[in-house]
Amino acid sequence: MAPDSASGSASAQEADSASTSVFDTGDAAEAAPEAAPEAVVVVQAHNDAGRIALTVLTARALPAVRAVLVLESGSTDSTRRVAADSGAVLLSDASQLAGYAPLPLLFVDPGRQQRMAEALVLLAPVAAGAADAAVAIATESDHGDAAARLARRGLTRAGLALPGVLTGEYCLSSAAWSLSWPPAAGAGALPGAVADLLRAGRAVVPVALEAPRPLPGRGWKGRRQVAKALRERRGRPRA
Repeated sequence: MAPDSASGSASAQEADSASTSVFDTGDAAEAAPEAAPEAVVVVQAHNDAGRIALTVLTARALPAVRAVLVLESGSTDSTRRVAADSGAVLLSDASQLAGYAPLPLLFVDPGRQQRMAEALVLLAPVAAGAADAAVAIATESDHGDAAARLARRGLTRAGLALPGVLTGEYCLSSAAWSLSWPPAAGAGALPGAVADLLRAGRAVVPVALEAPRPLPGRGWKGRRQVAKALRERRGRPRA
């Protein structure tokens, strides 16, 4: 990972990898049982300097968002600096999410920007306890790439009929995050997590949510990652 010119200020915001919660969930939570649902927004970014700032700032302005985390994967541009300057907490490894998992984790595209509030539709069923996970489904006009179509077919066979392809945005409850850890690689991460949850008998709901930008093509490498994730998850023991 190339060092950023503002690594000093960014490192001050690097998340601790400890599994304990970074939030105080004691007396304050007990004193306000009717509080509005909250979530931690997770933005998985790579060379997204041109779009990450507006996404982070818009997310931080939403009352339902407790924190905004940017999980950055080796960007060669100024993504890290821009994200830190916008007020995000920088993560270098997905295991660092453990400290935030007591709240639902809402994974959004770095291009969500001013349409961030639309993604809260994924939080609603999880916060209400109606589902352990909610996954965004593209409109019928976007059929996705080979990896997306394979994931749709594989999850349908696993018991989740999807009206469209996965866009990559989703929300997990604390229990769902634990059950789906560790994630599969690359394009297989979300299909693998959903397969884990279905196998454990957990509720996963598809939610129609227009993607903020065209779905990326991931080539045959992405298709192989999805196939591997679905195959391996079928072989894992039930929780």
